[in-house]
Amino acid sequence: MHIVLAVIGILGAGLIWWYRIRMLGDAASEVADGVGRARGYFRRQKIRRQTEYSPLTAINDPVLAAATVIYAIITEDMPHSDSYAEAVRAEILEISDAAKAEESVIYAKWANDQIGDAVIVINKTSPLLRQQLNDVEKQDLIAMVAKAAAAVQTSPHYGQRVRKLKQKLGLEIDRS
Repeated sequence: MHIVLAVIGILGAGLIWWYRIRMLGDAASEVADGVGRARGYFRRQKIRRQTEYSPLTAINDPVLAAATVIYAIITEDMPHSDSYAEAVRAEILEISDAAKAEESVIYAKWANDQIGDAVIVINKTSPLLRQQLNDVEKQDLIAMVAKAAAAVQTSPHYGQRVRKLKQKLGLEIDRS
């Protein structure tokens, strides 16, 4: 009889340890799932941030970048109308052909509708413009912004945005 009790005791102890190990495995699995969910969340956030700026990161042409930044600056906080697109188109026509100017204005409107913040547009397009343009062309870009702005009504932030663009392009900023 004592052998039967010993076997039952050993089986009982084995079952208890098996249950405890199984519970530890389940707990470890839950922790691993939580870590996986957290990693997935951070990856999705990173991708979401990248896709927020994707219209701007796809720009690799200085004419397109110029049209986008001009459009962003003159339309900031303003109701969009065709006069803004015409002002940008007129300026881009001075540096490119009609087909490219039309394409650039359409892309600029779309990109600005996607982003909606002139500061982000300036920050994302200025490295390309700074690299691709010489000092004279950078000054010409500032003049293009001013001429486009003169043709339409601009926001109170216009002067700040032009100074920000000058700063990002590495130009001297007038403090007036």
